[in-house]
Amino acid sequence: MLAAFAACFIVCGCASVHESRPHVAPECREITARTFAVLRVIDGDTFVVMYDGEPTSCRLYGIDTPERGEPGYRDARDELARLIDEGGGVVEIHFPTMRKRDNFGRLLVTATVGGVDLSTALRDHGFALAVEAR
Repeated sequence: MLAAFAACFIVCGCASVHESRPHVAPECREITARTFAVLRVIDGDTFVVMYDGEPTSCRLYGIDTPERGEPGYRDARDELARLIDEGGGVVEIHFPTMRKRDNFGRLLVTATVGGVDLSTALRDHGFALAVEAR
């Protein structure tokens, strides 16, 4: 891993002899996309995967869906479950920010199923609202 990181500095030109601490350009960051089987869907923007040996909640980044007890909750949850099921229950997650977890310990992710971005699909079909990153 260290050798790959060092190679990235050389190939990408991310380090400078004039810097006391090397800057890591975005293209040099560790590749963080991984594929996971979804264990269950919690609501329209949260699902659970086995991550590093533990069941872990994943929160879709950049959208918000109704919470339990709010109008549209069940529809949003069912649509997320349908989208995941259409992809065989497997999602590819990406970490869109350096901050990997939210205040509740959930992984902040973007997720795709068969090339379809889940957040975009939920938003475009009226099940989610786009929200600004905090």
